[in-house]
Amino acid sequence: MQRRGVRISLCFMWGVLMMMVVIAGCASSEPSWTDYVGATVEKNFPVPKEANQTDTSLNNSKMDYVNYRLTGLKDSSEIPEAYQKVIEEWGWKEKKEESTGSTRVYEKGKQIVQLTLHDNSFTVLVPKKESKTVIQGLESSSP
Repeated sequence: MQRRGVRISLCFMWGVLMMMVVIAGCASSEPSWTDYVGATVEKNFPVPKEANQTDTSLNNSKMDYVNYRLTGLKDSSEIPEAYQKVIEEWGWKEKKEESTGSTRVYEKGKQIVQLTLHDNSFTVLVPKKESKTVIQGLESSSP
């Protein structure tokens, strides 16, 4: 009878151990870089579907931006090759002369997007075009 109890305990412990291994495997800290959606501030710019939006500013007069949390990113690293490839597939070209440090500048047509990597997050920023106000002078008319 005592051996049966030991076997049941061992089976239970084995089951718990296997569940822990499965859970640890599912909670991978590295992004998959396989599925993408359009960014909140620029629907034509891809962001990984698994990224979680944390902060957004759409009412700033100079820019719109959105910050996404994505575990595994480092501000000192390069944009992952798989992500860079998707950005290019979506039609964006990097403006290398304007890219610095952890910020990359992309252009598509007349649209500009800045992508900045941070530790475990990234920001997509869209500068607003300067709108020049045309002031027409009033001509005084002589009576």
